[in-house]
Amino acid sequence: NSLSWHIIGFILTIIYTVKFYSILLTYTILVLNIISCNGQNTDDLIKNQQEKLNEQQNQVEDILVEIEDLKLLKIQETLKKYIPKESGNHEIIYHSAFVLSYNENHEQADWVMHIVPKDVVTGTVTRTNDFRTDPSVSTGTADVADYWNSGYDRGHLAPSADFRWSRKALSESYYYSNMSPQRPELNRNSWNNLEIQVREWVVDFGDLLVITGPVLNDQLPKIQQGSNRVSIPEAYYKIVVDMNHPQPKAIAFLMPNRNLTDNISNYIVNIDSIESVTNIDFFPQIANADDFESTTDFKYWDYSSTKISEAPNFKYDLNHIPTKQATYFIGTDCNVCGKVVATRYNKNSETGITYINFDEFYPNSPFTAVIFGKDRINFTYEPEVYLKNKLICVKGKVELHKGKPQIIVNSENQFSIYQP
Repeated sequence: NSLSWHIIGFILTIIYTVKFYSILLTYTILVLNIISCNGQNTDDLIKNQQEKLNEQQNQVEDILVEIEDLKLLKIQETLKKYIPKESGNHEIIYHSAFVLSYNENHEQADWVMHIVPKDVVTGTVTRTNDFRTDPSVSTGTADVADYWNSGYDRGHLAPSADFRWSRKALSESYYYSNMSPQRPELNRNSWNNLEIQVREWVVDFGDLLVITGPVLNDQLPKIQQGSNRVSIPEAYYKIVVDMNHPQPKAIAFLMPNRNLTDNISNYIVNIDSIESVTNIDFFPQIANADDFESTTDFKYWDYSSTKISEAPNFKYDLNHIPTKQATYFIGTDCNVCGKVVATRYNKNSETGITYINFDEFYPNSPFTAVIFGKDRINFTYEPEVYLKNKLICVKGKVELHKGKPQIIVNSENQFSIYQP
């Protein structure tokens, strides 16, 4: 019997051993299957999540496009409130982020108005350089043949970098309706510094309204190549306005179309001065616009940039305006005072013109008095001889000629000896 129990025990041991390994094998296979299944599910999950992410990214991109379109719409609505008033039948052209008045006689805009938003700070769109004619101008615009190898830059009036927050708006800034022939020395240096300064002011003040344009007249020379004969302006202006106040804050610049070696703060003027040389009323819709158009107080504007230094003191007596400040008083009747360093009487010219240059020799003289031959009978002396090397004041209306201030003198009563 004892042997039988041993045999039974042995058989049972074998049976349980077989069952144990069988169960172990079964669980092993099950675990392997689970691992295999889980691996397959993870790949599927990754794929599904990636598809969801792509879908969400597409939704975000669509939302960003909608936001940009709304911002452009807001800018368009704002710009329409401030259309300048000018004489002549010039075509007003609206684009996504700027509006302009196209002057067919000069094949460029009288003015371009745009808003520089704070989005420009984080904008990442780069230059597109897709210069092209503007299909919105009914009479056609200048084109590449007018500028190619002309010696002039295709100078943006509304700078492309101001639109780097919108690819659409930036691309449209390359329409030839937004171009004007600028001297490379101006476009790439002082004018560029001014554009940078405006964007830095946006950081300080928020959205700014900017109006830019050439000073145009019928006597301007033309680019002789191409078929459009684009006028070459003597000077350019830029008006910057902060509308985020009950009374807008404004500053303006008037720069001759040439190389400038001094600081751009020397070209600050008020808006009235720009209106005088362009015959454009820039803000006819704003009540009491004269208050900020005529201001000579520019302390509001922070000159944090190295591109521009402290604004000059504009608190001058109109009876004693230094020659180097005459540019701030374009269109104003005043006395401009300085030393006559050079004179020239063109006796044999058609107009018999006499030039009286102050403080520096031509072409660096900051101010000139001009006497036409027909008016010399109103002088009891020869002005080119008598006035030379004297400290004098000249009285009259300051005008801009070839980017520099001058006064037309009709009689000797406009001259007086200056005693500082």
